[in-house]
Amino acid sequence: MVVTAEDLAEAFSRFDRENPAVFQELRRLALELKAAGRQHYGLKSLFEVLRWEYALKTEGEAFKLNNNYTAFYARMLMAAEPDLQGFFEIREAKADDDRAG
Repeated sequence: MVVTAEDLAEAFSRFDRENPAVFQELRRLALELKAAGRQHYGLKSLFEVLRWEYALKTEGEAFKLNNNYTAFYARMLMAAEPDLQGFFEIREAKADDDRAG
């Protein structure tokens, strides 16, 4: 089965709605790093911290924190927090083109 960018975006939106604490915790961790002087950091590392902290707390799909969601969270965090603009390295994705058109 081929998973499209649209499928991923829909799955991410559903996961984010069902688990708003994930965004808040990623935001908290990223802002702590920024305050400690870090200029750049990898969101996947923050995911690993949350996996450890929230192994049994998320709801929804079987993969508690799906690696496919890291790009969505990185973009969302940088859009929501002016202090985090440019904090995460992102690659251009087909989903970016879909949203622009």
